Amino acid sequence: MDILIKQARLMEGELKDIAIKDGQIQDIGENLSYPAQQVIEAQGRLTIPSFVDVHTHLEKAMVGVESGVNSLEDAILAFGSRYSSLTKEDIQTRARQVLELAIENGTGTIRSHVTVVPEIGLIALEALLELKEKAKRVIDLQLVAMPAGVKYELDRKTLDLLEEAARLGVEALGGAPHLALNPFEAIDKTLDLAEKYDLAIDFHVDETDEPDVRTLEYLADQVLKRGFKGRVVAGHCCALAAVSDEVANRVIAKVKEAGISVVTLPSCNLYLMGRKDKQPIRRGVTRVRELLKAGVNVAYASDNIRDPFRPFGNADMLEEALITAQVVQMGLPQELETVLRMGTYNAAQAAGLGKLYGLHPGAQADVVILDARDPAEAIITQATKLYVLKRGRVVAKNKKQVEIYLPW
Repeated sequence: MDILIKQARLMEGELKDIAIKDGQIQDIGENLSYPAQQVIEAQGRLTIPSFVDVHTHLEKAMVGVESGVNSLEDAILAFGSRYSSLTKEDIQTRARQVLELAIENGTGTIRSHVTVVPEIGLIALEALLELKEKAKRVIDLQLVAMPAGVKYELDRKTLDLLEEAARLGVEALGGAPHLALNPFEAIDKTLDLAEKYDLAIDFHVDETDEPDVRTLEYLADQVLKRGFKGRVVAGHCCALAAVSDEVANRVIAKVKEAGISVVTLPSCNLYLMGRKDKQPIRRGVTRVRELLKAGVNVAYASDNIRDPFRPFGNADMLEEALITAQVVQMGLPQELETVLRMGTYNAAQAAGLGKLYGLHPGAQADVVILDARDPAEAIITQATKLYVLKRGRVVAKNKKQVEIYLPW
C-alpha cells in the first residue's frame, strides 16, 4: 500500500484502518496489516472524506472591498465596475490564493460559478479552465457558466456565450433567473441548453427578502416535466424563509420530488440580505431544518470570499460549518454531525461526485484527519486539519502550537 491510516475514527464513531493505493481506498477494516510506504497514526481522531465547497465565485474572490454595499444589487454593480480591468493573470492569481486556502483547510473539490456576459466574454472561464488543469493533482475544480447582472437577460449574445462555455467543458450551466424580467423564460432557455449538452444545472434561486418563491417552484415543476431529476442544484433560496408555512411546505415537497439539491449560504446571506429592513431584520437564510426533514439534500458552502458580496471568508468549510450550525440553531451532537455531512457527503451529492466520493473501497482517497474525536468537537473547536490527502497523496499538513502561561 502507499498509505495506511491506523485507528481512524469515522463519523459514525467506529475505529477503522484505511488502506490506500494508486489514489484509491483499497480496504477499510480493523487491524489491517498491509505493508505500506507511509503509516499515519490517526490515534482515534475523526477522519472524514474531504470537504466539498460546492458554491464559490473564484473570479470575484480576493478583489477586496473599496466601499460599502447596501444590497445584493450594489454588490453586483460593484464587481461589474471591474469588468474592464479583468485579465486572465489577475483572475488566476486571486483564484490560486483561494485554492491554496481551500487545500490547507481540507477541501478536495470546489465548484465555482463563473461570470459569462458579453462585457467580458469568456475571459474568466478560460482563466479558470487553465487553472483547473494545473491544479487537478491537489484539488478538483468544477465550473458553472453563469450569466450575471442587475438587468439579467439571456439575449442572443449571452446564449451564444453560454453555448460556447458548454463546448469548452463546464460541469454545469447556471445563472440567477429570479433577477430576470421573465424568470420562467430564463429557466427554460438554460434548461434547453443543459439538455442539448447533457450538463447539470446550478442556479442562484430567489436570493431576495421578498416572499416570492415562484422561481423555485417553477424550476421544480420543469425538472419533473423534463425528466431532469437529480441533476439540479438551487443555491440560496432565501425567499423560502419569507413565505408562509403553507406555501413553503408545498414548494419543499416539489423540490424533494424533483431531486433538487439546495445549497444554503448563511455567511454571505447574513451579510447581504435584510439591508432594507428595520427591526426585526431578516437573516436571509433558507429553511434548512424543514428541507432536511422533508428529505431534501441540503449542503452549505463558502460563496463569496473577500469581495464586494462578502468581505470575509477563508475558504474554510469547517469555519462555514460553525457559522451554519449557529445560524440554523443546530447545536446538539447529532445535529452537528448533520451539519458536517452537509459540507461533505451532501455537498458531494450536489456536485455529482457519485461513488468516487466517501470512505469505502473504490472511492478516491480524498481524506482529512481532524484533531477531534467527533463532529461536534471538530466544529465547536475548529479542529486542526492534521492531514489532508488528495488522490492518496498528502497535500497538506497542519499543526497547532500554543504556549500559555498560567498562575496555577
